[in-house]
Amino acid sequence: MPRLSSSAFFSAMPVFRRPEFAAACGRDPGDRAVTELLKYHLRAGNIRRIARGVFATAGAIDRFLAASRLRIGAVIAYRSALELHGCAVTPTSEVQLIAWGEPGLVRAGDFTCRFVSFPNHRSPGEAVTAMDRNGLAVSVTTLERTLVDLFDRYDLAGGAEDLFRSLDIVVEREVALDIEALLEFAQRLDNATAAAALGYWLDCVRHRLGVTAAAVQALRALAPRHIRYGLGATPGHGRVATGWNVILPIDAVERYFDD
Repeated sequence: MPRLSSSAFFSAMPVFRRPEFAAACGRDPGDRAVTELLKYHLRAGNIRRIARGVFATAGAIDRFLAASRLRIGAVIAYRSALELHGCAVTPTSEVQLIAWGEPGLVRAGDFTCRFVSFPNHRSPGEAVTAMDRNGLAVSVTTLERTLVDLFDRYDLAGGAEDLFRSLDIVVEREVALDIEALLEFAQRLDNATAAAALGYWLDCVRHRLGVTAAAVQALRALAPRHIRYGLGATPGHGRVATGWNVILPIDAVERYFDD
């Protein structure tokens, strides 16, 4: 990065890491002068600290952009990715990311980051796209990967009810999904219950989303051999998704009775 004035740097980098600021100043990240400059701008109210080594310019903070800078290589995923794809029914102040390092919650100003470990069945950069946030790129899982990941971790969707309400948005907008990618991700998931729940949903909405009979059958082959409870359903509080060997929450099944 060429050497920039602080004002030009802050304009171009609304959220930044210490090494980025140091490079703009023509300094080594560990240089004491960088520390003093950052302290000066913090006192002057030009910037504020989001987390250790991460800063934002004064004003409203884009939580997705800020969260993506907390760990190198972090990817926005699960419900947060669904929100960025315009399909989340319940936006929250929590930003969910997959990243290296310890999983868990990190408080960053007025929002919370939930870090989740990279799933074993995925490589870090697989099915990831870039989205623009305030002129800077953030990494986000594709919609197809996001949907499969959420069937695997429905708890990160806010529960089965929120998941299916978000899926209703996908259907209402008749989003053009890459069904082959959905199928491939489901096959590698190694979670028969999640694959069956995904297959049930796609079967119910196949005419709206252009899902072929062959794709439905391929997903049916991934379903459990014996009936299992899925998406948080419990005895007395679920209904069998006929043909899929999975018991789902009652609302998840009954919402499609009139289709």
